[in-house]
Amino acid sequence: MSEIETRIGSSPWADHEYVRGYSVMVAPFSSGDLLGLRVWSQSDFGPYVSVWHRSPDGDWSIYSDGPSLETTCSRYWNPALQQASLTNIDVTWTGSNELRVEMEEPQFVWTMTISAPLFLMALNAVSSKLPLWSWKPGLLRWGREWMAKRLLGMGDIDFSFTMPSGQDTIIMPEEVFFIDDSDAELDGRSLGDPVRLKTNPTIGGVPLPTRPTFVLGQAHMETTDPEEYRRTREQAQQSGASSSTPTIESATE
Repeated sequence: MSEIETRIGSSPWADHEYVRGYSVMVAPFSSGDLLGLRVWSQSDFGPYVSVWHRSPDGDWSIYSDGPSLETTCSRYWNPALQQASLTNIDVTWTGSNELRVEMEEPQFVWTMTISAPLFLMALNAVSSKLPLWSWKPGLLRWGREWMAKRLLGMGDIDFSFTMPSGQDTIIMPEEVFFIDDSDAELDGRSLGDPVRLKTNPTIGGVPLPTRPTFVLGQAHMETTDPEEYRRTREQAQQSGASSSTPTIESATE
């Protein structure tokens, strides 16, 4: 895995906004809870961290450490959420392949270990070198989805879809890793053991992997309201120096 510079950036695609960094696409647990993590070192509005949680009843919440809800994950997923809030989140690489996530409110601790078998290391070496344009043609994207489904056991997922916000989106997992061990407590309650699901869980109609999956990559979302985008980006740039920005540790070898 390689280091990603922390900064405000912009998508090279016209009329798009983007995020880049690393994430746990999903981590299912035996309790029926699902977790997710987004550590975006780069975005149009600045770096941020988000922890995703779906209760056994199916209610989604996203907790973000960033300037505002309008510039973090809830910007795209809010119509599918029962709760979205800002809180302090600490993400620490305790080893080359060990990650610890802590949150103040609600009280939350999550540790995990990631790995890649030899075939996945070879696949990552190729995938990480492919140019950005190669994600646009539908046939090339379909090939990647086929590998994710058949070779990586991620189930029936799509890398191109419409966000609950209405924005057409392409996600680009450039490097994929499996989560070997995972342990989490939420408000003192253990979420149990990590599991693989038989069917893909969804958020806002968007399918997530069936197995605990860590990825390094990016996503590009079509801008549907240019004036809102311009205004929000200007506000983010103006307040960048004084805003509380999370400390992000990049994934490194």
